[in-house]
Amino acid sequence: MINQIINVMTDDTKDKRILYVTRALTAPPHAGCMIRALNTCRQLKKYGQVTMLAASQAFHQDSVLLCQKEFEQFHQVHLKPYCEYPFSLGNFFLKWHMHWPRSRGIQASQSDQAFFMELVKKHDIVWFHTLGASEPFDINQLSNSVMDLDDLNQFKYKQLAQVQPTLRLRLSAKIRAYKWNKLERSVFKQYKRIVVCSEEDKAYLNGGDETCIIPNGYIQPDTPPEWTEPDPLRIGFIGLLSYGPNRDGLIWFRDAVWPIIRQQKPEMRLRIIGSLPPEKYYVKADGFEYLGYVEDTTEEMQSWSAIVVPIPYGGGTRIKILDAFSKKCPVIATPVGAYGIQGTHREHLLVTESPDEFAKCCLDLSNLPEQGKSLAEAGWKLFQEKYSWDVIGKSIRDIVSKVVG
Repeated sequence: MINQIINVMTDDTKDKRILYVTRALTAPPHAGCMIRALNTCRQLKKYGQVTMLAASQAFHQDSVLLCQKEFEQFHQVHLKPYCEYPFSLGNFFLKWHMHWPRSRGIQASQSDQAFFMELVKKHDIVWFHTLGASEPFDINQLSNSVMDLDDLNQFKYKQLAQVQPTLRLRLSAKIRAYKWNKLERSVFKQYKRIVVCSEEDKAYLNGGDETCIIPNGYIQPDTPPEWTEPDPLRIGFIGLLSYGPNRDGLIWFRDAVWPIIRQQKPEMRLRIIGSLPPEKYYVKADGFEYLGYVEDTTEEMQSWSAIVVPIPYGGGTRIKILDAFSKKCPVIATPVGAYGIQGTHREHLLVTESPDEFAKCCLDLSNLPEQGKSLAEAGWKLFQEKYSWDVIGKSIRDIVSKVVG
């Protein structure tokens, strides 16, 4: 009987034509949104023929080249950037699209709209990666459609409103939270299946049976990582500092936590991995060492006594934590940083929002490598059980089966 059920599910999903629409290609391949988009598509390719449609005002060339190589059917829709409008008009459109609840941003041209609808007719499933991917197109209701909300923007902007330094910025964040609340709750009327990253996101949206969970994940390494005793004077951070939550989190860490650490260990260094940002986005301090983009981070991360994830606001879940789990690197995070990861404090990772406690966690893992080893081994086990893309692929297969079934 079990084999019969498996065969039926395989037949339901076999050779389906899937149109995957995303705006993630504005980012480099190692950014979180691109990692999710790429690996979702790689799993979808197991169950059908995938066409990727990338829509954006700007594209990262490395991401475009990668997708062209991986997907036989790959198309781009160029949206008119705000900078191509007269300055005052472009600035007005930007503010309007950011704050007005019913705005859908820059729209695709008529020819691109027609091209999109032709693609829709030729495919069995239309899978949107974020609302931003669907907004440029005129969509009323698609019978076989999936909306992957990935990050909940309403949640992110509610948190941002609590940490903004001025009344104007707090008000702006609250308005944007209201806008995204309206948009993200409207998806239940429009799409057949809604995808979120975590049980917490599903509960936040009051999602029912049509709401499915595809957690963020990371690629299973070819060989299991070996624990090696780290450098006690090294901790690390991973992230693009052009992304607000990363930059603001690192600023909080520098101002509130780093002085406490350096007072006890003046030679401690924070190693920062990520594409080097423009000068205005650098977060500078004695002991901060920028490494830039690193192709294979395994050796570097295994030399850290911990990776710090001091995120103050944000939606979705942090792929950098799953990356650390996959390399047996201990994790110290704020509650927002650890949001949506099914790990337990003091078993899989350390979680605190107190600057004193955060500093103490960093110093403890520096001084007690065996404690770090215990966390790293438990994190690796959790990663294998829940967060490798091979495991997550089963959930993607189930969604495909339900949509076409």
